[in-house]
Amino acid sequence: MRNLILILAVPALIAACSTPQDRCVRAAQSDLRAVDEQIADVETALEKGFRILPAQEGKTRISLCAWPREPVLFCTQSIQRPRSESREAIDRHAEQARLAQLRQTRAELVIQTADRVSACRLP
Repeated sequence: MRNLILILAVPALIAACSTPQDRCVRAAQSDLRAVDEQIADVETALEKGFRILPAQEGKTRISLCAWPREPVLFCTQSIQRPRSESREAIDRHAEQARLAQLRQTRAELVIQTADRVSACRLP
């Protein structure tokens, strides 16, 4: 029990160590980081020529409940079924257009992020 309390307390202590200015800078840069991740994803897909789909597949199973004992006649159950990763072919022209749009968005966000970060650093 004592170890559990320590394990749960460590992330809270680390989060408390960041200053309000650090949190402001991190928040100001979040949009730029998201766009950078998307650019990296598109560039990887263009290099490989395909995109890897997730390895989990969710399905919902509908079954007949024991009606006299249950208030409903049908029950649903979510099922996560593991499957091997699969490759999906990409449309190169669409991905290149998306990459150009993302780079343009990034250029605009760099300016906005610089303004936000400088506002965070003001006393």
